[in-house]
Amino acid sequence: MKEVDESIEEFYNSLEGIGSTNIWNFHRQLASINGTDAYGNERLVSERKFLFYNLNKGELILNAQITDVKGRVVKTSLSDDDLTYLEFRLNDTFNIWLKARYSHLLWQETKHNKYAAQAIDHYNLCILKSKTGEINQLPILLSAVLHISKKTKIKIDETRELTIELLEEIDTSLKCDVLDVIFENNILSNSDLKKIADDLPNWLDYTHGGFYFSNKSKLSKGLELYAKAGVSTKVLYGLLAENEDFILEQHTDDTDFIKYTTLGLKAKFLKLAGRNEEAEKIFREYTRLKQSVKLHKVSSQLSDEAHELFNAMLKAKTEAILEMPTYQILSYFALAEEVLVDPIENQERAKESISNSLYQLFSTSVYDINSNIKNINDADALNSEYIKNYSIGHVVQCWSLFLRVFVEGILAGKLNYYKIHDFLEQHTWYGMKFQRSMTYNQLDSDSTWITMLAPGIHNLFSQFELSVLMDTNKINNFILAIDSLTTKFEGALRDFIKLSHGNTTTLKNDELVEQLLEDLIDNPKIKELFTLRDIELFKYTFTKGGRNLRNNVAHSFLQFSDYDLQTAGLVFLCFLRLGKYTFEAATDEKDGL
Repeated sequence: MKEVDESIEEFYNSLEGIGSTNIWNFHRQLASINGTDAYGNERLVSERKFLFYNLNKGELILNAQITDVKGRVVKTSLSDDDLTYLEFRLNDTFNIWLKARYSHLLWQETKHNKYAAQAIDHYNLCILKSKTGEINQLPILLSAVLHISKKTKIKIDETRELTIELLEEIDTSLKCDVLDVIFENNILSNSDLKKIADDLPNWLDYTHGGFYFSNKSKLSKGLELYAKAGVSTKVLYGLLAENEDFILEQHTDDTDFIKYTTLGLKAKFLKLAGRNEEAEKIFREYTRLKQSVKLHKVSSQLSDEAHELFNAMLKAKTEAILEMPTYQILSYFALAEEVLVDPIENQERAKESISNSLYQLFSTSVYDINSNIKNINDADALNSEYIKNYSIGHVVQCWSLFLRVFVEGILAGKLNYYKIHDFLEQHTWYGMKFQRSMTYNQLDSDSTWITMLAPGIHNLFSQFELSVLMDTNKINNFILAIDSLTTKFEGALRDFIKLSHGNTTTLKNDELVEQLLEDLIDNPKIKELFTLRDIELFKYTFTKGGRNLRNNVAHSFLQFSDYDLQTAGLVFLCFLRLGKYTFEAATDEKDGL
């Protein structure tokens, strides 16, 4: 290997000095480089590339992915030169964390088991070191060991013993995280799992109420463990019931609905624990409190019978939809009228609700998204009721079905980003090339609206797929998807009107300007080609007559909790509905899917 330029020696020294296995920490420790020769720069690029891999479920995954001009995910891999350099670095470095990463990457790229064995050994050393330092990194490091060992069948017994020993030694606060890692790449025997299950009750702390949520989390994870080990869960449900006493000790007033709901939960746990007499006693107290509890918020839910009927309907409808090929599944949500709220019926329901409510007896104040208070008049109250009813109607008519179809479709392999991309390219106008302005750049010659939408849709469904397949919500972060797609809707709407021979120009302050979002939704061409339900969906999603997402995203009013899957799904649904038409050419008339 050629000797590197002295100018990056400091960078190598900073690499050797890395004492943290935390991705955030060791990036902060790296030295910056002002300049180097061409050869040194190549090594620097390779090294930076290696550092862009993060441990996820035991695999080293590239931290960044991009889509090309056609919306396809660009797969990146290490070159032969990278691998040669990587092997050199594996032998050259003395840092065990780097050795673990280098050997792990080499195994992933080459599938040579000698690198797998080295990776396991080095990760084990990192685990030993973390026991006295970054203890929270242990589950992440163990995930790599379990993943490699399970895939290669190398050092299975050694890894199994390490895992059991680690679970026995670590603080109880980390035991559930380690269990998650074990479930992901399980190499333990059934007797091993039973041994862990026997010990799980010792992880709990009933000394005071501060441990309520910790206990509940461990017991919930324990239910999964007991099921895998084939052990009766009755003892855990008994412990869950006892844990609810912490809440009952803090809520003794019979009018407190928290006491009421907690008693119901405790009775349920006792019933599942087989302690029927105790459960019946709690149920009697629960029934008594129905007459005395006072709710500070209006709460409504379906009866058990209605809930079962609703779920049965969803199940039947989902099964019928998933019998279709992928393009018909997506076409259903793009075209079916019954999945959207009827604005006329919703308006009548809102008026009826207002006339039968207390709005007429009291003055009402509301808070906006930034907690600014506002006194509302009758018209505002009616609009607020309309939006609330629309939200409920959307969940019942569309979102419940949409979510179930997509979750089961992902598991069945019928729905993923690639198939959604193909549908948009082949069956909607988003895959059509056309000149958008006089300042047409050569770079735009191969671009379509899919080019613009692909990054947001890829981010949305990558995370959605992972959350379904991993059965976890830890990785869900829909900020990119919602921000990107929301801000693109206005432009897509404008181009659709132009392709349909509509007018998007208006006169404002004696100047010709382009229509903005509200005007575009009310554009005569949109009213001609889309139904009232479609238009109301667009208004509800993007304007102040509903969720007002366009404004709230543009002004960064949304908080992290606002960026949820339901919101992302709502925006994606709008694009499906807007894409229901195709065009033979930029000057041709519309043609439905």
